Amino acid sequence: MSDLPSIILISPSSQKSGEIELLSRFFDAGLMRYHLRKPDWTADELSEFLDQVPEQHLPKIVVHRCPSLLNDFPLAGYHHRSTESLLDVEGSRSRSLHQISELKNLESSVDYAFFGPVYHSISKKGYTPKISLSEIFAFFNSGKLNELVKVPKIYALGGIRRKKIKKLADIGFYGVALLGSVWGSRDPLHSLNEFLKMDIEFLLNNRLQTQENASIQT
Repeated sequence: MSDLPSIILISPSSQKSGEIELLSRFFDAGLMRYHLRKPDWTADELSEFLDQVPEQHLPKIVVHRCPSLLNDFPLAGYHHRSTESLLDVEGSRSRSLHQISELKNLESSVDYAFFGPVYHSISKKGYTPKISLSEIFAFFNSGKLNELVKVPKIYALGGIRRKKIKKLADIGFYGVALLGSVWGSRDPLHSLNEFLKMDIEFLLNNRLQTQENASIQT
């Protein structure tokens, strides 16, 4: 998928007061993709949540754990857990990854993946990186992903702060998946806006990579 944004926001795992209203404001501010992850919610509870989202924003939402909801709502796609079998669904297919070995074995039919934590998680205490950034950089530089028929986009996840954005772009991540850095702030809308302003770091980096790949092929 060539139209994927570099900034993705993941929902808080439980109900947050005013979440629906705030979500609409996020979309109005420029958010293009929202991952609805409520691991303890039933399909009915998720459906009730989606019923409250303005219809024009539903195509920007990716659902976790309940793929059947794609039959009821015009959602963007479905996100798989690391051990979940890849499903044939409408829209995008994404996956969570935590080990380099999982990156090496990533299916080319996956549109994008979250990889992390790359830093100490903000929202999950004790959730720490399993490998170093230098190992991730070495993997990206190895060209292993480019051997796939279709190269999935890789997003950094875990402990993402604005001052880390440039380094993550330089390492080779396509973008970032945010959670605690937005939802854990006093003003989530302001925090998200600050991240959206930094989208240019990834856009420039991805453009340079595309130019380099083109020059190698010619």
